[in-house]
Amino acid sequence: MPVNPRLGQDFLKFVINDVNPSLVIDDYFNEGVRMDEVLKEAYDEYRYEYRMNLNEIAMILYTGGTTGPPKGAMIHEGSILWNAIITVLSWGLTRSDCTLVSLPLYHTGGWNVLMMPLLLVGGRVVLPDTDKFDADWTIETLAREKCTVYMGVPTMLDSISKSPLFDRVDLSHVLFISGGGPLLPNVAKRFIDKGYRLFQGYGLTEAGPNNFYISPERYKDKLMSVGKPLLFIEMRLSSDGELLIKGPHVFKGYWNRPGENPFTSDGYLMTGDLFTVDNEGDFSFLDRKKDMIKTGGENVYSTEVEVALKQLPYIDDAAVFGADEHWGEAVIAIAVKKPGFKVTEDDVKRDLKKVLASYKVPKRIIFVREIPKTQIGKISKRELRERYLRDGFKDILDTS
Repeated sequence: MPVNPRLGQDFLKFVINDVNPSLVIDDYFNEGVRMDEVLKEAYDEYRYEYRMNLNEIAMILYTGGTTGPPKGAMIHEGSILWNAIITVLSWGLTRSDCTLVSLPLYHTGGWNVLMMPLLLVGGRVVLPDTDKFDADWTIETLAREKCTVYMGVPTMLDSISKSPLFDRVDLSHVLFISGGGPLLPNVAKRFIDKGYRLFQGYGLTEAGPNNFYISPERYKDKLMSVGKPLLFIEMRLSSDGELLIKGPHVFKGYWNRPGENPFTSDGYLMTGDLFTVDNEGDFSFLDRKKDMIKTGGENVYSTEVEVALKQLPYIDDAAVFGADEHWGEAVIAIAVKKPGFKVTEDDVKRDLKKVLASYKVPKRIIFVREIPKTQIGKISKRELRERYLRDGFKDILDTS
């Protein structure tokens, strides 16, 4: 059960109390034995015979925490194996492929997007010697190791595309995959304009995390689409548009949360994400179900507004949420300006009206120094809404 040490000692103690593990290996907070002590024991004359049980829990990965305490997702051996099989077959991976793993190994993306599938098929996996992402080092390593496939979250791909090396180093041998959130169209176009292959994925800790595929050739014309479901995976949308997933790669449930059932009566995982399907059968992400804003009788998807904000040349980061008002909910945005830019709330609204319907333009745009995150590094719209109503983010306001 891997834990992100950056979340601090209190989070580690919460997890230890929640799981009650037999062994804690800890090189950070001295809450358990150190790794070198474990390795010393491993080098002794010790043998252990293990037979895989596909129903056995292989790892617990903590997720959620936006509506309560973080939850441990129970990932069984079958989930890991089937995700690897599904990925190899659907994405066409072979023993000739090589990847660089940039996502940390306390995250399902580090383990299961490409590492386990490639190890299953006999491919090659390159692991960094630091958990700090560096765009220049990544570009150099992708080229030096002749990597053929690489997955990064949108901020990583954005940093890669902005590196001076991006225009000097040939990465045409790499298939780029974006995951962990929608890739901004202007970032995607930087890769496409260089002739690089790229597609958008979608996953979650509880399912896979690999679920869709769209070819790079088709993705160029559908930058907000994740394509069609992978082999052996069943998908459908609920009456309100929530994506429901069924397949052998889906997890077993949440550790120590017997009262929390994330499955429908017929066995589909309720993802909590709203999707749409076009007439070609391609799926597109709209928003987290709980984050959709209802204002004046219209639905506003916070993700769409965030994408529009982040594509403005002077906005570095943004988060959009709804706050109660007379007509339902008001669209509220908090935004981080790029250094050196002096813009007003009216400037932003004027530019947004060029690309968004008027009812989607935020009623308030508040400039802050940073976007607040939860204990596990996610943005909680519920907490943003509460802070907005409580004090208007006065402790992190950017008044420059």
